[in-house]
Amino acid sequence: MNGKIASAVGLRLRPRDAAKIGQLVLTRGAWGGKQIVSAKWIEQSVRPRFQAIGYFSGLFFYGQQWWMGRSIAQEKEVKWIAAMGSGGQRIFIVPDRDLVVMTTSGLYFRPYQGDGALDMMANYILPSVRDNNTR
Repeated sequence: MNGKIASAVGLRLRPRDAAKIGQLVLTRGAWGGKQIVSAKWIEQSVRPRFQAIGYFSGLFFYGQQWWMGRSIAQEKEVKWIAAMGSGGQRIFIVPDRDLVVMTTSGLYFRPYQGDGALDMMANYILPSVRDNNTR
C-alpha cells in the first residue's frame, strides 16, 4: 500500500449490506423512519452528469459514484440507478418498481463481466415486478 486512498475500489460488503445501501438510496436517505442521509444529497448523487462514452457502450449516464441506465420491460422503459463493482457485483435501484436488487459474480478482469446482471434485470426480474403506477 502506498498510503493513497482509492475510493473506487476495495469496498467489501455482504450482499445483504450492499442491498441496504440500495434501499437507503431508494428511500432518499431515510432508514427506519429517520432521515440519516440528506435527501438532497441522494438526489444530487444520482443526477446524471456525464454520458458514459467508452464505458458500457455509452448507454449509461454517470452521477456521483452511481450509474443511471434503462431497460425495457413489459413494453415500457424502466429507469434504474446502479452501483457497478468489479467482477460483476451490482446494486440496482428501480424507483418506479420500489425495487432493490443485489447481484454477485466472480468474473474479475473479464470483458462483459456485468452483462449477466443486466440480462437478468431486463429479461427476468423487471418483467416479474409490477410497476408502481399500475397497482
